[in-house]
Amino acid sequence: MSALDTKVDPLARKLAPVVREMLLAEVERLAASLPKPKPRDASTKADRDIMQACREVAEAADRLAQAKFGIGELAARTKMERAGAHLGRVMKKYGRMP
Repeated sequence: MSALDTKVDPLARKLAPVVREMLLAEVERLAASLPKPKPRDASTKADRDIMQACREVAEAADRLAQAKFGIGELAARTKMERAGAHLGRVMKKYGRMP
């Protein structure tokens, strides 16, 4: 025992565990009633626009690879060039490309 234990009121010593349990129960009740924070979307509008343009380039590249040396190669190549140009414009718009 320490010197502090000898000076504590016996009534307070008996009430401490009861008060502790009540306090913990109240904290748990309050914590449960608080609204849970929604996870924030870390991406910005710029990131979403750039990724959409990247997906368009990837789809155009896939179409070009499938049409290689075939009938639709010219149209696929044109779409690929347009998608690449669009990606370049989006990247410049958001300052991601000089």
